Amino acid sequence: MAIAHQAEQTQNQLTNQNYRLVRDPLPRINQPSQISLAILQRLWWHTKGYGTVLGVLLLVGGSLVFLNLHWLTRQLLRTDLAESSVEDAGSTS
Repeated sequence: MAIAHQAEQTQNQLTNQNYRLVRDPLPRINQPSQISLAILQRLWWHTKGYGTVLGVLLLVGGSLVFLNLHWLTRQLLRTDLAESSVEDAGSTS
């Protein structure tokens, strides 16, 4: 009998807790500091997913800048080498 009574009390407690969660799923936040902290935590949680995307974009951008610099230096060296070889050929004749 005592076990059945204890099980019934436990069931009632769980029902009350579930009712409170369904009725008010978010705890009440009364202080402004708690509100600002909750907003910052939520913002931080949402920005985590964009960190990977931002990292890939930075990597792609850096690679394109490096590729552009590499291409420009090759173009400059190619024209410098071509001009010097033309000058060398003209002075030997």
